[in-house]
Amino acid sequence: MGLRRLLGGILELVFPQVCLVCESASKAPLCASCADSFSRITGPVCEKCGKPCVRPVADCRECRGKHLHFTRARSGGAYTGSLKSAIHSLKYRNGKRLVAYLSLFIDDEAGHLMDAVDAVAFVPLSKLKESGRGYNQSGLLAKELARRHDKPLYTGLAKVKNIPEQHRLGFARRGDNVKGAFRAFGKVPERVLLIDDVYTTGSTASECAGALKQRGAAVVYVLTVARTPLDGSKGDHRRAVVDSCKCR
Repeated sequence: MGLRRLLGGILELVFPQVCLVCESASKAPLCASCADSFSRITGPVCEKCGKPCVRPVADCRECRGKHLHFTRARSGGAYTGSLKSAIHSLKYRNGKRLVAYLSLFIDDEAGHLMDAVDAVAFVPLSKLKESGRGYNQSGLLAKELARRHDKPLYTGLAKVKNIPEQHRLGFARRGDNVKGAFRAFGKVPERVLLIDDVYTTGSTASECAGALKQRGAAVVYVLTVARTPLDGSKGDHRRAVVDSCKCR
């Protein structure tokens, strides 16, 4: 038995390989069971924000009346179950090995948008948070998607104001909280695909898109791995469609 194989066997005994989501035995960072249970958004959505709706609409009640700076937003799945756990592991448990899987989860939607953009960007973290975490999860996702689709990665979007974390605030306060928090530097591509992990109210994505447009971007598409329902449906986007997407 070679030394490398022997060491590998010892490491596996001490640190057994497990799924980073459910912690069951798995040679891959994400087991097939967790990957198959990701709640994918399918069917009609709001044309503006991507919320699932009973029929295609120009805007839904959650984005109607808002001045959203992005052109269109789409998300891969509902922020619930194993998908929520995977994103949480990526962000807070050093689950960088999940980037390949989560970027692949939204790759079809990314592919639909890539022909319409010049570059890929991502929602930045504050310098303090990125330093503490060691990486920006949205930046890793954007880098992987840009590589896969042979697009340049724009890294000039920065968070220039320290603000309370969005998830600690009520939905109504999030828009005001992020105003002026982002700024774009350098030459901004005309058409940008902005990547983030989770879409909730759209406030962060909109503010980032606004910063990009102030520096010359004409079109900003937004793509996130997941979106959080705002209607008390606890992540079940099918119930959200029936119960609360009152579309015109």
